[in-house]
Amino acid sequence: MKDFIKLAGTLCAITFIAAALLAGTNALTKDRIAAAAEEKQQRAMRALLPDAEKFELFNDNDNIYMGTDSEGNIVGFCVTAASSGYGGNIALMVGVNEELKLSGVEILSNSETAGLGANCTKEDFKAQFAGLSAPISVVKGGGANGVDQINALTGATITSKAVASGVNAAYDDLEKALIAYVQEGGAE
Repeated sequence: MKDFIKLAGTLCAITFIAAALLAGTNALTKDRIAAAAEEKQQRAMRALLPDAEKFELFNDNDNIYMGTDSEGNIVGFCVTAASSGYGGNIALMVGVNEELKLSGVEILSNSETAGLGANCTKEDFKAQFAGLSAPISVVKGGGANGVDQINALTGATITSKAVASGVNAAYDDLEKALIAYVQEGGAE
């Protein structure tokens, strides 16, 4: 019995020390991690809407940013979204120009399989979205006709569909926000 109590006490002490070290590491790094995520988001917005000088939240939507030029004219919107891929969540940002066509997609984070689903971050895959309108569908085997269709990544159809689903969700969020904005009398 004494050995059991001694073992339990040792285990509790080790667990407490490990928890304290993890809490300390979290406290030291959470601001840096948040700043890095914010910088990545800012880079993505600048890449999606290069003509925008300023980005601000649109009509109190925490995932929609309106991009304006130096004269205050709207050049488009950037919308964050997430979808579930093969390896976990895929966080992405979708650019939509003033004509409500997609200007592009940036993958903010993913945990997809290296060499397969992780190829969703490659430029040739992301470039397929530019100029399309939602809803986007995914075609296997290179048969996309360019009319709101993209080609699936080889060996990663689930990831391709997840990215398309995230793009469609982001576009739907933007449409709803724009309709609400107009109904509230925000546009003349």
